[in-house]
Amino acid sequence: MRLRSIPGRWRGTPKDDIDHAFQRVEQLTAVGATISAMELLATSKSLDDNGLLGWPISRTRMLGLNRGVGKQLDKVLKYPQVVNVVRTRALSGLSLLAPRVNRKGRGAALAGMTSTGAAMNLRSNYGLDGSDHLAFINFAVSLLEKAYPHDRRAREAALAFIAAQSCLSYFTSGAVKLTSPVWRSGDAITGVFRTRTYGDKLFYQVAKSNKFAAQGLAWMVMLSEVLFPLVLVAPKPIARLILLSGMGFHLGNARFMGLNRFFWSFVATYPAVAHFSRSLGFASRTEARKQLASASS
Repeated sequence: MRLRSIPGRWRGTPKDDIDHAFQRVEQLTAVGATISAMELLATSKSLDDNGLLGWPISRTRMLGLNRGVGKQLDKVLKYPQVVNVVRTRALSGLSLLAPRVNRKGRGAALAGMTSTGAAMNLRSNYGLDGSDHLAFINFAVSLLEKAYPHDRRAREAALAFIAAQSCLSYFTSGAVKLTSPVWRSGDAITGVFRTRTYGDKLFYQVAKSNKFAAQGLAWMVMLSEVLFPLVLVAPKPIARLILLSGMGFHLGNARFMGLNRFFWSFVATYPAVAHFSRSLGFASRTEARKQLASASS
């Protein structure tokens, strides 16, 4: 009997569960990165060398970028050449989102996303945030995984790195907030939503008029972030609730704070987290191996 005749999601060789997880990581990350690239293409004039975000100004932050090999970067990062970098990023993202792309095709697209991400980060680090850094990690690690098509341990290690990065990001964010009296009092909530960049007038008015609710929300955020790594050992209902609450948290940030890219970059790590979750991943993989063993006997 051929292994591909096994019913359910675990069709094919035992390594398919890893490939399936990586494919979801890549595609979810690509959604946010592609939207961001297309938005930048629509406002590509902002990359003009005559502006504050221009290459002649941003290159001054590093001495090595102004002489020798560094000057060769002008051929790629000066305007309007840099627009081609953004175009390449958008096309690479669309390639990852295209159906039925094989591993080699995904590897080529990931190389495009990783290289263009590094180029844009080098050109200017102004305005970059955690979503940009995590997106780069997702793409770079996924690209590295493509170099080991037949080494399950290496591929598991790469997926584990993404899962660990996700859990560490949530935990450290919550732990740092817990050390802040401004967060513990709830004042951080009203302070953030009062700003022009991340604020929301209606939400600010509600938080300002109800200090107890603001403090409760602050503690809910802190505890949710600190406890996120429990998804790896929690029972299935709780593990699912943790991931759903994480998605809800990022949807709320997208709606009220305008942090749209955070949703895609962080939720993209959830397939990796679920893969190593004792209740969401381990049991399923054990059952899959049983099916594979019975099919091959």
